Amino acid sequence: MLYIIWSIGAKVHVNGVAEENIKQRSISHVNILTVPTPFNTLLWRIVIVDDHSYHEGYYSLLDPSRKVSMSRHPLNRELLSGIENHWPVRRLQWFTHGFFRVRNVGGDVVLADLRMGLEPNYVFQFKVADMANPHALPLPNQRYETERGWEKLPWVWNRIWYPDLDTVSVSDKSSTSYTRNQRDFIHRSQTTIG
Repeated sequence: MLYIIWSIGAKVHVNGVAEENIKQRSISHVNILTVPTPFNTLLWRIVIVDDHSYHEGYYSLLDPSRKVSMSRHPLNRELLSGIENHWPVRRLQWFTHGFFRVRNVGGDVVLADLRMGLEPNYVFQFKVADMANPHALPLPNQRYETERGWEKLPWVWNRIWYPDLDTVSVSDKSSTSYTRNQRDFIHRSQTTIG
């Protein structure tokens, strides 16, 4: 029961932080999502969807500032042109509550649910069409298997405690290629523990 109360209180707090950041940046948004990162309720992922892109940032309940560094990514929903009424597309749009992005992956039109995962590794991704000229050709719904991104878990743990970690490192660097700030922090952590 205590865990549930803690989680609800944390979510309410993070929702407030997200709203503050939206106002400070004047983001015209359609949807806001705040979810805890894997295996904890201290580090939260914030996703803000506007008409053409989504903004992603991380906020730790231990951060000294309420300002969240955000990265912007395209939604690419124009790739669904001509197949908007295709049943798998409509069902996934409904299921994701608008938290989805589309990519052309080697000629496959892949729709990803932004609610579960860390950029660019999303748990639920589906191939809904093949790219053709000028529009995509609809296909039966197929699960699109991708890497889970387990190598990002050390970054998640370190980001809880250290707010200066670069969010780019989550999507663009493996766990073995930390930034200088990350290496310094990890070294200080190991020195303090050992």
